Amino acid sequence: MAANELLKRLVTIFSDDDLRHPQLRGIVLAQWMLESGRATSELSVKHYNFGGLKWRKEMAGFATRIQYEAHDGADFYCKFATIENFITGYWVFLNRSPYSGWEANVSTPEEFIKFIGPIYAGDESYADKVISLLPEATSLLEQAVRARADGPHGDQENDDGRGDDLGVIVIDPGHGGIQNLPGSDANHAISVSGVKEKKLALDFSLILRDQIYARAQRSERLKVVMTRETDKNLPGKERARFAFDHKAKLFLCLHFNGSQSGSARGTETYYRAKENGNINLQDDMTFAQAVQTALFKQLKALDSGARDRGIKPDNQGNPSLPGFGVLNDHNLGNDERRDPCRAAYIEAEFITNPSVEKLLISGPDAVNNRTLAMAAVADAVLQQMRAIRS
Repeated sequence: MAANELLKRLVTIFSDDDLRHPQLRGIVLAQWMLESGRATSELSVKHYNFGGLKWRKEMAGFATRIQYEAHDGADFYCKFATIENFITGYWVFLNRSPYSGWEANVSTPEEFIKFIGPIYAGDESYADKVISLLPEATSLLEQAVRARADGPHGDQENDDGRGDDLGVIVIDPGHGGIQNLPGSDANHAISVSGVKEKKLALDFSLILRDQIYARAQRSERLKVVMTRETDKNLPGKERARFAFDHKAKLFLCLHFNGSQSGSARGTETYYRAKENGNINLQDDMTFAQAVQTALFKQLKALDSGARDRGIKPDNQGNPSLPGFGVLNDHNLGNDERRDPCRAAYIEAEFITNPSVEKLLISGPDAVNNRTLAMAAVADAVLQQMRAIRS
């Protein structure tokens, strides 16, 4: 059975997760596939709860509580803001008294699931159901590892291989990892509920990638390259260099704002300032305005409190500021190209605002709202690529 996009995102992130017991990776993924119907259940689609985890007080800080009606009736379940949070939360869930001793039963995947299965599901046949999915889960993980080793990928084309070649877009999810690097801190803002910006940036960017592919016309071919698909950091120059290495037409960074004032909010998009040596200023401004307008319009439709902070040069009117390294034309390779790459840097919202928290992070419709928001950006991106193509 082919994996849907949500399952692929789960596999991509989990395949690179630093597990204490890596031999369990396949069986744990198989369990999540069983629980979520291969990432099709409402709990997984709307709440990133691939394990059917019910709310327990120990989950505070990793998830928020929602009421959900499952096959066995209504109860309180965990809602996770990101796939990364779910993966962490799963192990927190197991480190509770009902599962005491599980780490003494990890010699084989089968031993692990036969120990936790009856506790987890109250079903003696549960372990066998999970084990039956182990080959499929292992294959998906191996595919993700191979894809990562092969480097950035993601071609999409129509069945006969013909059609309009729109080119390449590079998406750069902000931050990542645990170490600050030149031009890229590991993290910046933290949401009201404690979700790190780096995790939201990755989740939104993966959704954006999938929406670009989904919304492209069947006759169009294109490629989306991610500077990162997992929790790692890259120097700013290295991120920007993806644009040159892949001959990208567009380079789009995705970040979130934070403020000590909980009332601050709004969407803004940056472009390289003229004073910072922008060699394709008007094209960058056009791109920035397109994604800014699309994102703000959709957020406004979802929440009347959304605010348009407009497009801004990366020196913000101060000629002495060097701006963002990821928008530097030399770093992007634009001084070596006849067709410079257009670049923009979105600060999608202030995740320190309670209204934004509910809208995009932990509210009941947060995952759907972020998908709608990224779909709007995807349309703007595709229109830009079509305009360049023509």
